[in-house]
Parts: sequence; structure tokens; C-alpha cells
Amino acid sequence: MKDYDVVVIGGGINGLTAAAYLAKAGLSVGVFEARGQCGAHCDTVELGRPGFLHNTHAQWLVPALSPAMADLDLERFGLELRGSDVLFAKTFLGGKNVLQCLDPSATQASVARASERDAAVQARFAQYLMEHTPEALAIGQQLIFAAPSAELQQRRTAFHDGLLKAIGLSLSGEDVQRMDGFDVLAALYETEEVRTLPAALGEYTGQWPLHRGMGTQAMDLGGLPPTAVHTARGGSHALTHALVKCLVSHGGEIWTTCPVSRIVVRERRACGIRLSPDALLPSEEISARIVISNVTLVPTFVHMLGAEVIGGDWIDKIKRFNYDDPQLISVSYALKGDVEFASATYDPAIQRAWVGYFGGETLAAIRGAMADCLAGKIPDEVMGGWFIPTRADPSQAPPGCHTLQAWVSMPPCPQSWRGRTLHGWDSWRDLAGPLADAITERLEQYAPGLRDLILERHTNTPFDQQHNNPSAIRGNMIGGSAIPEQYGVNRPLPGIITKGVSRTFLPGLYLSNSTYPYGATHLANGYLAACEVAEDAGCREAPWWQAQPYLWFLENMGRIATNLGVNTRGARKAAEGLR
Repeated sequence: MKDYDVVVIGGGINGLTAAAYLAKAGLSVGVFEARGQCGAHCDTVELGRPGFLHNTHAQWLVPALSPAMADLDLERFGLELRGSDVLFAKTFLGGKNVLQCLDPSATQASVARASERDAAVQARFAQYLMEHTPEALAIGQQLIFAAPSAELQQRRTAFHDGLLKAIGLSLSGEDVQRMDGFDVLAALYETEEVRTLPAALGEYTGQWPLHRGMGTQAMDLGGLPPTAVHTARGGSHALTHALVKCLVSHGGEIWTTCPVSRIVVRERRACGIRLSPDALLPSEEISARIVISNVTLVPTFVHMLGAEVIGGDWIDKIKRFNYDDPQLISVSYALKGDVEFASATYDPAIQRAWVGYFGGETLAAIRGAMADCLAGKIPDEVMGGWFIPTRADPSQAPPGCHTLQAWVSMPPCPQSWRGRTLHGWDSWRDLAGPLADAITERLEQYAPGLRDLILERHTNTPFDQQHNNPSAIRGNMIGGSAIPEQYGVNRPLPGIITKGVSRTFLPGLYLSNSTYPYGATHLANGYLAACEVAEDAGCREAPWWQAQPYLWFLENMGRIATNLGVNTRGARKAAEGLR
């Protein structure tokens, strides 16, 4: 077996991103993946009926914000992003909806229908961002695609000082830092329709507005600016495919069905890996100058290193790493037609949205549901997100048909639901069907006639997520809970990272999972790991490695195809909305 400059443990999208960058920079790179294919959290599969493609986890793709779009030329490798002009929709039982759109004036008009006062606040918000675009862009670029720092926090606080003054609120940037997201949104807007839209967006990111310190994130979401909301032609796995093709084209190698059992350490330095006895290459040892783990924190340190390498104190601390923030149960539907929301009579443009949220009609309701989840209780009120990717990309279903996925946040180890005592993690097999029924019933309230469209449905619980991807402990989708003690400079835990975001206390070992900011399709964890490995290996100054975050999106947003599945087979209300 050959040796490499770099071995990457795990072929998830962030591991692939790091590998592709480093291979393109001229290093020899091998990726070792336990499953038969890469991209465990970025899958697209036929779950049942042929032709219906379901994105089983990652739906909302944001690589358009990443430097990787340009640096790795992901379009050339087949990633074709698709979207809609209505980015996000919040629909209400009373018949109203509020929409966030690619066109800021359309967003403002939607907000104004709910509240002229809130529209004025949102307009001042947007005006301030426009007048201070260079600073807003610089902060946004560093916030996700650079290591956290006190300097950046001070810069962000100062920016929020000016923004709050422009809006007319008697709060400071430091006040916002101490607040939770709900308190900030309650101060910004007066109507529940407008308040709950950015609150729902916060839940989408996995960074819950219930936590103290999330007020700053609520401020960033609260202005409802245009952003990247995309699927891809053929489904989410197109992102995985593009990264694999890029890596291989630059000489990288991928070994599937090759789970890693140990990180090899000699003279207090990580210097390779040993495959498990049941791997394609049983118990093979591969040497490398650098090891990147794209497996989450606990298995990396507890199982692949152990107390004999890092000591019992570290093992005890790492075992307490928290994965217990609420996770998702999702229901994927194959439909014989498009969903028609009841609120389309209020604003038919909702029929052009492929991403949205149902339930949670007040901040208090969303806060209460989140508090229930943290207490181990499945909320009585069903609320969550929905995706209809076929409105943006009709290739994901047969002609005339659509796919729909609905998700609801859940405690990963539920203790009770509707007065019934549960048994934690072991309850999921019995809960999947009843919860899917409850989600379908709730969706029907917002989209009457949905049941008549359903050809089949498939349920995916946190248990299923972990079974599909053992690195997703408790089904955790971002590499560990984004709670204050595990976020920012503390991520994953104080002392694990010695410099930047990926360099660990064990020389030669870098992380691209459980690191700052959080695992997602922005590919930031893989990008940052690649940057730091390349700096240490002396190949960071490659002339092609120059793209800046967000710029690809800003330069290309106008040419990304939109509404491809609305014109061809959308509902009657969608057609009305396009006139």
C-alpha cells in the first residue's frame, strides 16, 4: 500500500473539500471512507418509486458562498445550482404568508403586507447594509471562513452598534451579544408573522436562537437579505460528485469500504492510519505526514487514539462533548402533483418558494418547542421546515410529479410525547410512524389536499441518521451541539485546537469535523482545514488559491436558473403569481 502526504479519514463533503484543495496544491492525498460511497450527509437516493430522487439530509445547498466554487471550479465538475426567486416562505393558518425573496423590494413588499412599521424597520436595515456593504461583506467573510477572534467580535459589535442606531433601537452591540435570538427579534419587529421568519431561519442553521449569545446571529438574519438558497440539478449528491471528480482529477485517491480503526502515533506525532480488520484492505497501515479527521470529535479521540495516547483526563473531557441539541426527524414524500398552500390566496408567490416553514406561529410557540426539546420532551405542537426541491429542479421527479420533505426538530433521546413516557434513544423505531402521521396531518392544515397527492412516504429519524453515518452521533448534523461552551473559540472544546480551527494538540493531526464554524454545505470546515494544512506544508501560496467568500455568489447570482419546476408543472396559484 502506498503512503501519502495527507490522509483524510472520512469522505464527507468537508473531508472531500480539504482533500481536493490539497491535491490541487500538489500534495499526494488519500481519502479513506467507511461506506461504499462518499458524502454520507449529502445523499440523493431513490427511496422507493423509480424517478423520485430524495435528498435524505442536506437539502439547502450553500456552496455558492464558499471560495471552493471558484478555487475548485465545481461547476466544471458538474455542480449546477438551481433555485427560485422566492428564497424562503413562512405560512400561517390564518391565511397569510411572509416571503424572503431574491429581489429585496419583493421582500419589503411582503413584510409591508404584514406590518408597515416592520417594513420600515426592514428597509432601514437593508439601507444600512447597502451603505456599509464593504464592511458587512468583510465581516461575513471572516465570520464563516476564518478562525474566530476577539478582533472580529469587536468589529461585529461595532457594526451592530451602528445598525441598531440606524434602525432606531436603544440597544448596543454588546447588549445583543448577551441576548438570545428570540429577545433580539422581539425588539426588532412588532408582528409575529415577521418575527418568526428569521427565527425559523435560525433553526434551519442548527444554531438555536434559544441559546444565550445567539442574539448576534438573529441580527444577521433579521434583515432578511438575499442569500444563497439552492438545490442542484439531480439533487444534493451533485455536490459530493463534483468534489469527488475534482479530487480525482488532481491525482487524489479515494478508498471506499475502508473504515479506519486507529490513528498511528509515533514519537508523539500522528503519522498515519490503520484500517479496521473488516476493511477492503484488512488491517492495512498507511503512513502520512499529515492526518485530517473528518470524523466527529469523540470517535476520533476516544476510539482512534485512546487514553494510552492522549491520557485519561482528555478522554474524560471528550466523552462529555455534547451532541444532544435537538436533531431532525424528516418525512420524504413522492407526490403526483405540486403542493398548494392555503395562503396562496393571500400571496400566490409562495408557490414559487421551494424552502419554507410551517407551524410555530409566534415566537413564544417556537421558544416553547425548543425548550421542550432541550428538556427531552417532543413538543405537542408540530412545527418545522419544508422543501419542495422539484420547484427549482424538475429533474428530481418524473414529469408532472414533485418531491416534498418536511422536518421537525426533536430531542435525540426523547423522554415523553403527548403524555406518554418514552425510553430515549431506543424509542425511535416505535415513534417513526406516529410522528410521520402527525407531521402529515399538520402539513395538511397549511396545504389542504396534500394527502391526495401522496404516492408514498419515507421517514428518517435521528437513529436512522446515525445508522447511515456513524459519525453523526445522536443524528447530530453539524458535528456537535452549537451551545455557548462548544462554539466560537471554544469549538470543539477548549484546548483541543492549538492554533486556528483545525490544528490539534497532537502534532500532525488536523480536524475538519466538530470544528468552527459548524458542519454544513458552505464547506467552511474543509476549506479552513485545507488552508491550515497548506500553510504548514508550505503550499498555501498557489496562484489559483485566491477566491474570496461570497464573491462567487454575488457575481453569479443573476445567472443561476430559477423556478424551473414552477413554470412547467406548478400549481394554478404559482402560474397566477408569475403573471
